[in-house]
Amino acid sequence: MTAIQNYPNLDIIPTEKICLHENHDPNRTLPLKKRIQTSGILNNPPLVIPVSAKNEQYMVLDGANRVTALKDIGLPHLLVQIVNPDSPGVSLQTWNHVIWNIDPDLLAQEIENLEGITLVTASTPTFSELSLGFLFAANHRGFSIRNISSDPRSTAITKLVRRYSQLARYDRTMIEDTGSLAGYYKDFAGLIIYPPFQISEVLQFCQDDKLLPAGITRFVVSPRALRVNYPLANMAGDKPLQEKRLILKNFIQDRMDKKGVRIYTEMTVLYDE
Repeated sequence: MTAIQNYPNLDIIPTEKICLHENHDPNRTLPLKKRIQTSGILNNPPLVIPVSAKNEQYMVLDGANRVTALKDIGLPHLLVQIVNPDSPGVSLQTWNHVIWNIDPDLLAQEIENLEGITLVTASTPTFSELSLGFLFAANHRGFSIRNISSDPRSTAITKLVRRYSQLARYDRTMIEDTGSLAGYYKDFAGLIIYPPFQISEVLQFCQDDKLLPAGITRFVVSPRALRVNYPLANMAGDKPLQEKRLILKNFIQDRMDKKGVRIYTEMTVLYDE
């Protein structure tokens, strides 16, 4: 669609062709679904990447909750931003999880008790194919979290996150300095640093339907389309796909004619999200 140099590639694709690589968050999906239905618009298109040119499947990089909400609404087609996997503006990072409201020793014990997972005392993070993450405990102890089962790494990480989410509170962060975190979280227990993933590995999670927990992967994409504010009505109904794509093309052209499309090349901080 919008294959103009430096502009995001926006397109309309069949909902059935979109798969997730991470689980959605039910606590966020339901309120999001209600907000989208009430407003009648999609603010920010989900980011997707081609899985296979043969069957035209796409994997969601960012927007699992949006895609799940829009599927629940029953839209046959979705507006997405298609990302080229070879683009220099695409990178894959991982979030760290800061955990609090639990005793550090109890946290380590509960992880150790998980079937197929073990803790190995270590001072610094080192990762291998068996690595699920690295725990910096608040009591100044460090552990390599390893998968000793036959489960795929995504399944083992899901088991890990599910366990500490049942026992404590956690949040995503890019910070790796536990000293700076302790002052912000009551009863700070520790920080889990997750291993890096390759995009090809995450694509395989999607194809195998072995999803990661929400809040592990972090795709950085530039340029990124925001505030498109696209009407749900343009994605609904039984109009042919090509007709809906023409409607999108005219919508974008109208925005450009009215000088309503801007590109920010510098780092931008938004205060109205």
